[in-house]
Amino acid sequence: MHLHDLTRGAASAARLRAHILRSGYTLFGQRIWTEGENLACRLFYPDYFALKQILYTRTARAIRAHCQALGLCRKRHLWGPLDKMLLKKLYPTGTREEICAAFPGVEWENICAVARYYGYRRKKKPYKITGVPALDAVRVRCYDVKINMRELDEDCRTKKYFQKRGCRTKYPNFRAINRAASYLGGYLDFHFPPEA
Repeated sequence: MHLHDLTRGAASAARLRAHILRSGYTLFGQRIWTEGENLACRLFYPDYFALKQILYTRTARAIRAHCQALGLCRKRHLWGPLDKMLLKKLYPTGTREEICAAFPGVEWENICAVARYYGYRRKKKPYKITGVPALDAVRVRCYDVKINMRELDEDCRTKKYFQKRGCRTKYPNFRAINRAASYLGGYLDFHFPPEA
């Protein structure tokens, strides 16, 4: 390409910009945004209802796009293949701070929404320790074989013991714990302290 062609293109673009400014319309027939409209966007930005009332000749979508073009809105993060791979690697086991540091400028709620969309899940936390060794062993085994407490109650016919009362250590139901232990392939064993 010759320099003459480049200068001719630049001159044509300058003439086109001057024509748009004179007429107030783009080549596609759209009105250009005036300084008054820009000022209204800057003053009333988060309130789109007020902006729609003031700029009644503009559509809501056009107002949102122009606010983003003015730099008032936060730009959307486009998730590319490398971002998806990093999210897939970090999301199951990484802490919230690590994940947010890997994607600066993206809020935690948006990261979680993208992870849900692509089917990434956080690793489930282990069940809390109750202080009753038999109940804790049942809960650890359930975590290992990926059975939740609702399924355990249904399969052992213990109503809602493991869902509701299983975390209370004051009155453990050893009959329900024995059923769960036998269901999980174990047995309940008592150890008595040796006599002194």
